[in-house]
Amino acid sequence: MDGIKKKMIAMKLEKENAMERAVQYEELLKKKEEEREKRESEIAELNNKMKQAQIDCDEAQETLQEQMNKLEETDKRATNAEAEVAAMTRRIRLLEEDLEVSSSRLTETLTKLEEASKTAEESERGRKDLEIRSIADDERLNQLEDQQKEAKYIAEDADRKYDEAARKLAIAEVDFERAEARLEAAER
Repeated sequence: MDGIKKKMIAMKLEKENAMERAVQYEELLKKKEEEREKRESEIAELNNKMKQAQIDCDEAQETLQEQMNKLEETDKRATNAEAEVAAMTRRIRLLEEDLEVSSSRLTETLTKLEEASKTAEESERGRKDLEIRSIADDERLNQLEDQQKEAKYIAEDADRKYDEAARKLAIAEVDFERAEARLEAAER
């Protein structure tokens, strides 16, 4: 009988130990389940972050492409403005040459006028001819002065256009650098 009681006590102790182990295993299982859920939540969050990073990267690439297109357009405009400035410079040079020729002609005309005035016999006729030539030269000179003023205005306008194009190019470069910085930041 003592043997049965001892066995019963031993079985009771074994049962209590088993119950304690079961409780411990349940707590351990619960902790593992919580850790698994936490890991799944972290994985889902990382997946969301990866998706957002991909969206940000795509947006940065689109922005970069837009800025590249704007930069190309600005380069074209700057090239056109430079060509316009060169054309205006050539035109001004030609007008200056025409002015020199006109000045030379005017000098010649004045010389002829002086010589004609010395000739008493042809003085009146020579004076009228030279007066007509002088008026024509003055009109031509006025035309040349007007053309020079117009060329100067066109050149100043071309300078303004060039300055505006340079300013827009600088803005586009800044935007491009910002887009590159955002792209680098997104890639990190």
